[in-house]
Formats: sequence, C-alpha cells, structure tokens
Amino acid sequence: MTALSTGDLLRRSVGWVLGHAGALARLAAPAVVFALIFRFAIDWLWGDEVAAMASGQAPSGAGALAVLLSMLVLLFAVALIGVSWHRYVLRGEMAPFPADAAMARFFLAQIWLGILGMLTSVAGLFVLSILFGLVGGPSLLQAFADGGASGGVPGILLLTAVVTVLSTVPFAFYGLVLPAIAIGDRGLTGGESSRLLRGHRTAVLAALVIALLGFFVVAIGLGLVLDAILPEEEGPGLVSLVIDLVSMALTTVEVGVFAGILSELYRSLRLPELARNGVPG
Repeated sequence: MTALSTGDLLRRSVGWVLGHAGALARLAAPAVVFALIFRFAIDWLWGDEVAAMASGQAPSGAGALAVLLSMLVLLFAVALIGVSWHRYVLRGEMAPFPADAAMARFFLAQIWLGILGMLTSVAGLFVLSILFGLVGGPSLLQAFADGGASGGVPGILLLTAVVTVLSTVPFAFYGLVLPAIAIGDRGLTGGESSRLLRGHRTAVLAALVIALLGFFVVAIGLGLVLDAILPEEEGPGLVSLVIDLVSMALTTVEVGVFAGILSELYRSLRLPELARNGVPG
C-alpha cells in the first residue's frame, strides 16, 4: 500500500475523531474521570505548594511531589485513551479503560519516547545555539532556560515550535511501536518501526508537529476564554474542576488525532507486511 502523505494522515486522523466522536467520548470517559478525581485530590492536598511553585517561589518537596504525581496521572490517562483509540481504529474494539499488560507496556513506551524527545530537544537546542553563536545569534538553550521570555510572545511561540519539532523526532522513527503494543503485535520492535518509517519520516514528522502545534494554539485560546469568563477561586473547587475537565476534553481530542496518525501509518505500512507473511492483522 502506498504510504500516506502528511495531508492524508491529518485528514484521516481528524476524520476518525469527528466521524466517531461518540465512540471516542465513551472510550475516554473512564480515563477522564480517573484523571479528574486524582488531580482534584492532588490540588486539594497540595494546591498551595503547587501555586507557590508557579509563582516563582523555591519549590518544596510536597510541591514537587504533587507536580510529579499530576504528570504521572495525566500520562496514565493518555495511555488509557491511546490504547483504547488504537484498538478502535485498527480493530473496531470498544475497550474503555484497558487496564491490562499491553496498557502498562504502552505507558512505559510513552515514557521512553518522551525521554528520547527530551534528549533530542536538548541536543538540538545545543547544536542550534552553537550555530547561531557563530553568526552572533541568540542562545536557544538560554532562551529555553528562561522560557523564551526574553523574546516576548513571538520568542515564546518560536521556541515552542522548535522544541515541538525536536521532541517529536523520535516518533518519526519509533512511533509505530505504540499502535503495535496496543493491539498486541509483539513482532514490531523499535528497529522494525524505524525500518518501516524509512523514507516517510518527513511526512510523519510534519503531520505530528502540525497536530501538536494546532492543539497548542487551541489550548492558549481556550485558556484565555476560561480566564475571562470564570471567576477567581481560592483553592480547589468548581472552577478548577471545570478547567481540568476542559483540559482533559482537549487532551482526549489531541490524543485521538495523534494516535489516529500513528494508527493510519500502522495500517498503511505494517498490516500489508503481516498479510504477505500470512499473519492476521
């Protein structure tokens, strides 16, 4: 089967989300409820410490623990939604909250790819900083350290785009392991994923980056709207719950599009190979 272009990948993945929105909502609902309960509990227990860290104060042990737990809860929820959506797109299965061994492997694979993305970002920023330094340009590493604030809003947006591209590079090599794990294809290793994606990396990277940056812009817009219409609130309550719910809803759609891209790649590149070898897909 002919490999999909960037436009094909985006169109098909968005088509899955829009055309099967009800299924995505039902598949994601248990994971969203799980995340909301735990994040509300974390806010209730350590909300003051987290707020102090956000305001620039020295981080406390409790605040750092709360942030770490919140990130792990989000990653776990994303893994639950991702596995469910891969199985639905590739096999038509309705499997909400798939708390099984495959989900655990998927969760670990996410972390592995995230660490690779972090290393790629740091290395890329280091190399770009050296190149820019040779021509008298700014240090991207320093800009990353101060959050891009020195360049204003354009600087923050540009730095976000650069980091997004760099951190997504590993998915253009090893991204196929995620749908493979989700549907139980143990024969597809990282090396096999890299082999299958050879010659298609630019299209894959472009599709994933466009999706991520698009949702980043939407998240900023939603944040501004919520900030304008929701009242101020001291401590966790209804307002923080609404914000978390909107955030998780957007995350669900983002995971649906991202996983849809990888599922379509798996369908296009891996399933024909399995069929030629007589292995059921």
